[in-house]
Parts: sequence; structure tokens; C-alpha cells
Amino acid sequence: MIVGVMAGTPVDTQMGVDYIKAKGYEAIGFACSKSAEEQNEMQILHKDELLQIAINGCLDMVKKGATGIYVYCNSLSGAIDMDKLKASVPVFVITPLDIYKMCAKEYKRLSVIAANGQSLAAIEKTILNANPECTVFGAGLLPLVVEIEANTPSGTIYDSFQLKKLTDSFVAIGCDAFILGCTHFPYVEKEITDGIAVKVINPADTMLELLIANQ
Repeated sequence: MIVGVMAGTPVDTQMGVDYIKAKGYEAIGFACSKSAEEQNEMQILHKDELLQIAINGCLDMVKKGATGIYVYCNSLSGAIDMDKLKASVPVFVITPLDIYKMCAKEYKRLSVIAANGQSLAAIEKTILNANPECTVFGAGLLPLVVEIEANTPSGTIYDSFQLKKLTDSFVAIGCDAFILGCTHFPYVEKEITDGIAVKVINPADTMLELLIANQ
């Protein structure tokens, strides 16, 4: 299996490629923009252009041998017409949103941190479409993405963004689980997991399992 990894920026694309290779599979990558700020602007103001860039990127990876597409970006998955992209690509495509549909049936109250407000809204919509009785609340944290892109140490980010206080507030509100709603955020997953009293959901492993099952 050769996995085509598509994400928003070169940094999270490489994170996805590294993750797939660490699992023992070959991977090639495609980034839809040059930076988190550019990706954020395209997701909000240039959705049609971004969709075509994503489709072309997937098709290029398929030409290079990709047998499945692993969309390693929550915000990108929610910003573009993913159904249209999947219909345009001749191999199986998996996104984090596909995993959240499954999570929606397991939990009653889910908290989320996402790359931006648009991504948070897309995750909430996905979960509520799967389970209207589930309550979703969270935060869009583009500055956190920017710090991760800058390779700031994870412990420094965790402390400077006061993520302990943020996650504690979500637990106090009554969340059953905490979603890492951006594929940059596994960068601080250990710190968050060590500091929170509920399950932390990282969709990466389940995405790969489903991609393998559909080869």
C-alpha cells in the first residue's frame, strides 16, 4: 500500500507522512498551501480554488502510485466539498470527519480544539448530523497551529497557551471526551493527555485502519 497524504501546509503534510511511515507503510505527500495563514485564508475566502487544488493534488499522488488518500487535515476536510473530491478521485479517501461520525454515537458531550472557527463548526455539524443528541463545544486556535509550525517546544506551547486551564474548563462543563480537532495538535498530545481526566481522541489510527480495510 502506498498512502497519499494530503494536508493544508508542508508542516502537517510532513507530520502525516512521518506518521504513515512510522506505521510501516510507504507514503507520499501533497500540501495545499505554503503556510497556516495562507491555508486559513483559502479555506474561508477561496473554497472553490482550494477544492480544485486538493483534487489535482490527489490525482497527482494517484499517478505517482498512491492506492489510498489520507487527508491529514481537519480544517481542510471541513472547508471544501469532500463528497465532490471523493467522487473525483479513483481511490479510497479517508478524513478525520469520517472518524467523528463514529465518535458521535459513543459520547453525549464532546469538547474540541480546532485550527479555526470554521473547522470547529464543521466538526460540530458532522457530529450532530450523526447524533443530534450529542452536545459539542470547543475553541478555534489558529495561533496554536502557528506556534507548532514554528517548532516551538511542546511543553512551552502547553504552558504559554494555558492549555491545562482550557481542558479543565471543558471537563468542568461536562465533556465525556476531548477531540484533537487539528492534525497539528498531536504535537502537544502527551501534555494534554497527561493533564486531562477524560479520553483524548486522536483520529489518526482509526483513519489508517479504515484506509487499510478499503484497499
